[in-house]
Amino acid sequence: MHEYPSAPAARRAAQVDRGQDDRLAYSVPEAARRLGVSPMTLYREIAAGRFAAIRIRDRLLIPRVVLEHLIENAIATTESTSGGGADVA
Repeated sequence: MHEYPSAPAARRAAQVDRGQDDRLAYSVPEAARRLGVSPMTLYREIAAGRFAAIRIRDRLLIPRVVLEHLIENAIATTESTSGGGADVA
C-alpha cells in the first residue's frame, strides 16, 4: 500500500476537512440529504413546479441559492408568524 495518498485523494480529503462546499448546484439526492427529505419528495416537488431545478441533459441539479432562499423564506415566515425573532431563555 502507499504511504501517502495521491494528490487527488489528498485534495478531496482537504475539501471534506474544510467543511466548505463552493459548488453552485447539487444533485437531487445531495439536496434532499441537506434538506432532510427523500430524493423522491424533491423529484415530486420539481415535477409539480414548486421547486426550481436546472436540467442538463438527463441530470437535474438544484442551485445552491434555491436551497438558501428556501431556508431564508422559512425563517422569515416563522419569525413573522411568531411575532419577531426567537427568544432564547
